[in-house]
Amino acid sequence: MSSSDWLSATSSDPMGLTATVQAVQADRTQLAQFAIARATSALSAGNNDQAITAFKQALAFDSNNTTANNYLGQLYLNKGDTDNAIKAFQQLVRIQSNQSTADTSSNAPTLEAATLSQGNAYLQAKKYVQSEQQYKTAEKLKPTDPVPSYTLGQQYLTQGRLDEALTQIQKAQKLSPNDGNIYYALGSIYNAQGNYNDAASALLTSLQLKPNFPSANYQLGIAYNGLSYNDGVQQQLSILNSSDPTQASQLSAAIKPQITGIDSSNSQNTFNAGLGPGTPLYFLDPVSLITPNSSRTVSTVIQFSTNMDFDSVTNITNWSLSRGNSAQSGYYNNSMPKSSKDASIPAMPISVTYDSTKNEATVKFQLSQNSNGNALIDTRHVVFTFNGKDAAGQTMDQTANSIDGNASAGFGSVDTFA
Repeated sequence: MSSSDWLSATSSDPMGLTATVQAVQADRTQLAQFAIARATSALSAGNNDQAITAFKQALAFDSNNTTANNYLGQLYLNKGDTDNAIKAFQQLVRIQSNQSTADTSSNAPTLEAATLSQGNAYLQAKKYVQSEQQYKTAEKLKPTDPVPSYTLGQQYLTQGRLDEALTQIQKAQKLSPNDGNIYYALGSIYNAQGNYNDAASALLTSLQLKPNFPSANYQLGIAYNGLSYNDGVQQQLSILNSSDPTQASQLSAAIKPQITGIDSSNSQNTFNAGLGPGTPLYFLDPVSLITPNSSRTVSTVIQFSTNMDFDSVTNITNWSLSRGNSAQSGYYNNSMPKSSKDASIPAMPISVTYDSTKNEATVKFQLSQNSNGNALIDTRHVVFTFNGKDAAGQTMDQTANSIDGNASAGFGSVDTFA
């Protein structure tokens, strides 16, 4: 065949070269699939490093392979290699956002899913501006999907942007009103805001929708602690001790111990804290304290919200007694000036015992009659304050480290005077 004949033949058959190119591309695609098969086997065997190598080989043959890019990004993210994860997901977004390269097969990640993954990689890298942008883009791509709003709300919660977090999670709630995870997120935000009533309500709903949810039990324990509902706190601790001991320990460490009341039904409670101002001292013991200059040891049984550290509770220097001078405690002798008849209130007890089965401390202190035998006392407004720690090493909640006969629950000691 002459050269002119050859040129004539090829010019009349332009698909000859195209077919060759297509055959090469098919070979490369097939080689990429072989590499992906090797990566899948490595993943099944738990060898993630081999899987990464195989996925990279697949991309060397087919850079637009969505499976390889997606898995590679996830594997890098699991390793904490956020830089390479971001690169993999960026490539995946580029592929799926271009009509000429987009993989529309049922197994391929959608553009929205790829965008979310890219946002997650940025979030793990603490590149919050970029992750926020990706989540907002994902919201626009599929406004009916609650995941972008939910995830952005979680980012805002992490950043302490609580109002914005609440807005995003409420948006997700409207899209998916029966999702326990969303109510958990609402409860977490309300807890962070100090809105413990709404937090408890949301978390109870979360646990109704998703009963086996230790993280929700943890947050519910936090809410109950904020509400001073100790029985509820203990219930959540009991659940976590069985389902997630790690979170049980974290809850114990997160909640500060509180004084919850006075156990007036305990036989060791010999100090009648219910008597009011101007009570003759001998009312507490008509036999002993009727005599001038006599003394009597009395005791008050103080209740705690949790198990306390024995040595800390029994250390008398961690305790103090004072006269109430606040709206919570009430005012000793109705704020009347101290008179010569007023019995002295000791600054600290003479001894303290602790019953760990009841979380109760018996505080013993001495009262003395005056030389005329007419001393007066306002037992209702004698304040007992404890500044020690619980069995987990937590120091007292300073808003509930005091109690007196006037209060139904613990209160802060800052407004009481000796």
